[in-house]
Formats: sequence, C-alpha cells, structure tokens
Amino acid sequence: MSPRRAAALLALTGAVCTAAVSVQAHALIGTYQGSGCTGRDRLVQHESWLGRPVDLVLDGPAQDSWKSLVATTGWLARCWAPTGRQLVISLPMLPADGSTLSGGAQGDYDDHFRQVAQILRDQGQSGAIIRIGFEFNARWFRWNSLKEPQVWVAYWRRIVATMREVPDTRFRFDWSPIVGAGAASPEPAYPGDDVVDLIGADVYNGNWNPELTPQQRWELLRDAPFGLKWHERFAAAHGKPMSFPEWGTGTRPDGHGGGDDPLFMSRMVEWIAAHPVAYHIYWDYRARDYDGKLSDGRQPQSEAVFLKAYGGAR
Repeated sequence: MSPRRAAALLALTGAVCTAAVSVQAHALIGTYQGSGCTGRDRLVQHESWLGRPVDLVLDGPAQDSWKSLVATTGWLARCWAPTGRQLVISLPMLPADGSTLSGGAQGDYDDHFRQVAQILRDQGQSGAIIRIGFEFNARWFRWNSLKEPQVWVAYWRRIVATMREVPDTRFRFDWSPIVGAGAASPEPAYPGDDVVDLIGADVYNGNWNPELTPQQRWELLRDAPFGLKWHERFAAAHGKPMSFPEWGTGTRPDGHGGGDDPLFMSRMVEWIAAHPVAYHIYWDYRARDYDGKLSDGRQPQSEAVFLKAYGGAR
C-alpha cells in the first residue's frame, strides 16, 4: 500500500479513531484467506497489505464424507507446511453422510480423528489449535448441540481423548460458539475444563434492525444474554484464555451485514486489547454467506482502523 493511500484511509475514520488503542502483545493475530494452497497463495498479498507476517491461519477440512475430511486435512496441512504458520483448524464433528452425534459418542468415528491427529503431527502441526464442532449453538451445522447437548459433550470428550492419545502432539482445543443478539446458550454443551484449553467466540457484525445506530448495534452485541460480556465472564469463570477464531464486518446476501463499520472495528480492537485474548483471526474473505474482506479496499473506513491497530511498518 502506498503512503498516500494509507494516509487517506486513516483520514476517513474521523472521530472513531481519535482514541489511542493499545493492543496486547500476547494476542496473536491470524487471517482466513481460503483453504489449503489457495489460501496459502493469497497470504502473500494479505501480509503485504498488513505490513507484517501473521502468526496463524484458519483452515478446515471438507465436510462431505469422512474420506474427504481426512484427505483434505492432509492436503491443507501440506499446503501450509512451507509457510511455517501455525494452523487453527475448524474441525467438523459430522460429515454429510448420515453420521450422528450418538455414533460419535459411542466411538464409531475414533479412527478418523486419530488419522487427522497423525496427519497434523506428521506435517509439522503437532501444536495446532483445534476447534471441534465450531458454532455448535446455531442450527446451521449438522453437529449443533441444541437437541442433544449431553451427547454432544460426550462426543467432544471422546474426540479430545482420541487426538491426545496420538504420540508427540500438543494440540490445544478451542470451544467456539457464536455470540451475539439471538444466540442460543452454549453453556449446556460445555464439555469440561479438562478437555478445553481456550474459550472462543465467533463475532460477526450484523444489521438486523436498520433503525439502530452503529453504537446501538455494538451495545446489543456486547450486552446480549450470550454476547461479548457473557464470553468474558464464562472464560474467566473457567480460568481459560479467550479467543476470537472468526470475527469481521462486511456484507451478507440478505442485506443484514454490518458493512463498512469503523465503530464496530474500533470497539472490537479495544475489546481484544482489554481482555486476556490468546489469538484472534479476522475473516478477510469473500464467502457466499459473509463477505468480510478488508484488504481489497472496499471497506476503507474499517480497513483504516484495522491497519492502525494491527498493521506493521510501511
């Protein structure tokens, strides 16, 4: 990015960026750029835009069958291996082949998770962060915990035990609900402190009521029964570091995205800095259901806040 463009972007933020923001040194920063070798190739441009290397990258295997889940784990791990970046893996609990939570709780799929652990270890990712059954408190994934939280918990515990049994691994397991207005309670699906290393939260800026101001939207996200304050309290109560494995602002095909929202961006930067956050990963990607891309200039005000907080020297 040219100095002229960087200066122009910062000017666009106006009063939102007037307060100084200090970022905790220990909060690692990551990005999602797409899966496997596609994401790896895009990382070059992203880091050039950011002005510094990221600490970790988000990825996850396919969900159509156990065979493809295991195979794509190998593919993405091999793709990322040359970069030296630590992986955060969004690990599905169930592919789209009729597998069930109860089958998992009974151990029917142990071999698949053992293979995943072995692949990650053999590709230099023995310390990967694993997000088993991410966003489980929402209905859009087949592994959601809403109907059978006790079975979900038993299955989570079995996956962790299976992966920990693989020699020479030191995986960390991130329990990652989605938070915000309307989010269901994740608490019935908490599997226990002995099998959870981090307590995560996926945070996306939404606009479900166009009459609300950006500040009101932020307060709703923060103060919802299972919003950001809940995440803060729950992590503290269990003595676990916080994480934000996915967060972003942008657009949705249904029009309910928060868009280019420098206030949301500024408040998230401040929130991350003020809490014991182990890592956070910005969704810098144009997905079909949420386009949070910052690095292509289409959200200049949010981009400026992000670069001021996290960007390197230019």
